[in-house]
Amino acid sequence: MKKIILSSCFLISALVLFAQKETNTWFFGKGVGLDFNQNPVVPIRNSGLADSFEGLSCVSDNNGKIMFYTNGLNVVNKLDEIMRNGTGLAGDRSSTNNTVIVPLPGTANKGIYYIFTTGAALQETHDFRYSIVDMNREGGLGEVISKNIPIEDTIFEKIAAVRHCNNKDFWIVIHKWNTDEYHAYRVTGAGLDITPVISHTGLVISGYENNEIGTLKFNIKGDKLVSVHSFLQDAVEMMDFDITTGIISNPILFKPNAATPSASFPGVYGAEFSPNGNLLYVSANNTVTDASVLYQFDIRSNVPATILASKQIISVNSPWDAGSLQLGPDFKIYMAMKDDSSLSVIEKPDIYGTGCDFRFNKIYMGPLLGQPVQSGLPTFSQSYFDTTANPYDFVRAGNCNDRSVNFKINRLSGIDSVKWNFGDGQQSQAIQPTNTYANPGFYDVNLIVYKIDCSGLYDTINRRIWVADKSSLLGKDTLSCNPISLDLSVDMIDGANYLWNTGYTGTNIKTSGYGNYWVEISQNGCILKDTIEVKRKDNPFVDLGVDTTVCLFKSIILKTGNTVADSYTWSTGETTPVIKVDKPATYYVTLKEADCVASDTVLITAGDCNVYLPSAFTPNNDNLNEDFGVIGYVTVQYYLMRIYSKWGELIFSSNDITNKWDGKFKGKNMPNGSYLWTLTYVNRSGRKFYEQGTVMLIR
Repeated sequence: MKKIILSSCFLISALVLFAQKETNTWFFGKGVGLDFNQNPVVPIRNSGLADSFEGLSCVSDNNGKIMFYTNGLNVVNKLDEIMRNGTGLAGDRSSTNNTVIVPLPGTANKGIYYIFTTGAALQETHDFRYSIVDMNREGGLGEVISKNIPIEDTIFEKIAAVRHCNNKDFWIVIHKWNTDEYHAYRVTGAGLDITPVISHTGLVISGYENNEIGTLKFNIKGDKLVSVHSFLQDAVEMMDFDITTGIISNPILFKPNAATPSASFPGVYGAEFSPNGNLLYVSANNTVTDASVLYQFDIRSNVPATILASKQIISVNSPWDAGSLQLGPDFKIYMAMKDDSSLSVIEKPDIYGTGCDFRFNKIYMGPLLGQPVQSGLPTFSQSYFDTTANPYDFVRAGNCNDRSVNFKINRLSGIDSVKWNFGDGQQSQAIQPTNTYANPGFYDVNLIVYKIDCSGLYDTINRRIWVADKSSLLGKDTLSCNPISLDLSVDMIDGANYLWNTGYTGTNIKTSGYGNYWVEISQNGCILKDTIEVKRKDNPFVDLGVDTTVCLFKSIILKTGNTVADSYTWSTGETTPVIKVDKPATYYVTLKEADCVASDTVLITAGDCNVYLPSAFTPNNDNLNEDFGVIGYVTVQYYLMRIYSKWGELIFSSNDITNKWDGKFKGKNMPNGSYLWTLTYVNRSGRKFYEQGTVMLIR
């Protein structure tokens, strides 16, 4: 069975079609994660290096496949191995938002990422630092090329990221300890601007270091920022954020918990905005008997009293401790609970009240004793979830081997005009063009979007696309008599992800037996899948028949029954499909057809043959006719031969048909002449015979 499956990447929902895939693979807790590339989302339970009590950050490629992730201490590549130079980062596993990853903006900076880290409350390090990853190193596995570069010291264990209004640059926001200062740092194509935009607003957090615990989170539009202050403050602070200037303003403060939490409980901890920005969800841990609470607030009024009055208690669960809340690429909100076996999900987070459809412990992540879920979920730039304001980009539609390729821009708002260069000399100014390529191959497609917004005159997007040949990837199906190991490989394709039936994500595998082996390649909007079957082949047919008999002067023919094999090897040394034999023996033959081998054996015994005796013999040591007896191979039940001299004296007697007279009597040579013999025997059929005659001895 040989199949090539070419699947289209047309997607039904506009939201899904243009959603960025940087957030499609999550890692968190103790070796677990989520794969949003499948619907419904699929748990990941085999990552030994995803190890964090709280914060962790991940980034996936354009196809949604993980590139690397970090718990603030180690950087792990897509093979779930420590990245080169990827140890010793200055973050902390017990930090609410200990790290966030953003790409260095600009086409020329492709593959360069910033990792921002901070320490944790009650720990020695509270620095704000960054490291740089180059994914162009180590064959695409990446390398940390700069590490732990200091920006400033003594910040909260909170980091949040959002895009600048130009949808290219990023803002990284932190809160200074013992002040009311929020610092917003801008990352541009030139790198990190080390001079922050400083906003004096809201609470001054100081004193007990655990007061710095709690999340810092943007909504997906980036115009709202929430800061959760745990323990002694037990308060939620919501502010406006200007994505053009980085200025934070208009703080409002409210306290979700009606009573002050127990001193050993943090109170409010996690927060997340609904996708439409109208609602805010807050998690809290208050007392032993009321350990986990999920609140919902309607924040549209921007008035603290009105917001507090809108409070809905969505869930109360004990004894779990409520942890992080994080929006997913499927626009559901996921909730972690410390030391749990599962994740809870808010299925419809845009709906006020219980209609939001909270599902407690919906996604099983692993045995409870293993405590796979901890307090944290990944920290992302929240702009990735804003499908209406993502950076301009394009995808191809249709099959990977279509010569006519349809191109679609991810969003049409703000576009004045466009210019396409398809990499084959053809151009277009259509918003969603179709280009017909004459030949398969790789083409560097360039799109210029002329627009009107704060980003300037235009954006330039470059992508290399693959127009596949119609030929198969893995070759023809294979037949084998033995479980062989084949080297299956495909070409390295720029910007592609690979998935084999074994789960391997490289470009080659070895087969391990019979069965179907397939590879799926996804590249910039299309998928190509090919399957090869390694099938069991029957060994060559060979049959020498049943055991039989042979007589000296009645030879028999041995046939293999196969005249199309590549080679024949008989025990006699012959190499033909048929041989003639006239002697008793065990005969065997081996046949080969390609790598397949078969053999058979037949036993040939002496038959019920006529007895032949020579009329003379010459025992003169010339190795010719040296003795006298039955010639050939005869099977008998009884045998007696006697030989007499001319005087009638018995000079030889034997009951063994193989024992012959050598012309001697009592060790002395007998003279030449004629000697009488008698023979009595019973053949294998039980018939008795008596014969006599003379033999001439000649020396």
